[in-house]
Amino acid sequence: MSETVHNLITAIASGNALDTENAFNAAMAEKISSRLDDMRVSVAQNLFKEKEVQAEPEVSVESEQTEE
Repeated sequence: MSETVHNLITAIASGNALDTENAFNAAMAEKISSRLDDMRVSVAQNLFKEKEVQAEPEVSVESEQTEE
């Protein structure tokens, strides 16, 4: 268990609302920061990859011939 989560649990158990709020905010900031770091790595890895160009099937328009 991380220190921030431990601090949050301790603050909840003590019943101190201000400490609970501060501990919760710190725990969320840590988790958000970690997730952003993961996303940065993913974006950096995919930034210069060439995407495969998918050829779209050609649609031919046949002109209708009318018989007279």
